[in-house]
Amino acid sequence: MGKLDGKTALVTGGARGIGRAIAERFAAEGARVVAAGRSKPDPPFARVGDAAAPIYKRTDVASAAEVRALVAFTVDRFGSLDVLVNNAGVEIEKTIEETTEEEWDWLLGINLKGVFLCCKYALDPMRQGGGSIVNIGSIEGFAASPRLGAYCASKGGVHALTRAIAVDHGADGIRCNAICPGWIKTGMTAAYLEQLPDPEAAERSVAALHPAGRLGRPEDVASLALWLASDESSFATGQLYVLDGGLTARNPFTGPAT
Repeated sequence: MGKLDGKTALVTGGARGIGRAIAERFAAEGARVVAAGRSKPDPPFARVGDAAAPIYKRTDVASAAEVRALVAFTVDRFGSLDVLVNNAGVEIEKTIEETTEEEWDWLLGINLKGVFLCCKYALDPMRQGGGSIVNIGSIEGFAASPRLGAYCASKGGVHALTRAIAVDHGADGIRCNAICPGWIKTGMTAAYLEQLPDPEAAERSVAALHPAGRLGRPEDVASLALWLASDESSFATGQLYVLDGGLTARNPFTGPAT
């Protein structure tokens, strides 16, 4: 038996990276999964053993109409909505002074408004039988890295919204938690490293700062998301789970791990 047998899960940003790893892990654990995103999964989702492949639904999470349609599609298809993972996110590498109003609105529209909209429209169907919301925050919501002002603001907002939803809707049987990853090997991380003079050396240097000795993998996040989605975490709500290989536990003045 899978840990999510009989549950319906909706994963935004589910076509690639962390979202894809979560969607595929949930499906392997017995969930009926809808993976939403702005671009099709490449390669397409496939069955894993007896598990049905996630179903892809193109969605812009910054659009209320599209989010309403996404939730309706999920409920019409499977009859329920038990788990929501808000993973869709984008990044702009600029200071606030350099960031235009249009860029700010675009990033916050996806990273924060998108979480608000997905939670807002998922609450009613989840209220029917209770459920779990898992938001993907970031360690950048706690401590800022250079040139990520808008991104940091959006993730800090996700953290606060997570706690508010847990408080407001616990009586409805709905739990809400956030996973706050550090450096995870995704396309976004690769794009950042590839801008640097020596991407391979930069990755080794970053990995050395982690007590775990490596960067995270999407599968690491999927494992924590699975626990939060499952009944095993029934007493966990309103929490921000840092998943960063020990990076933020380290005194920054001690230098890299040896």
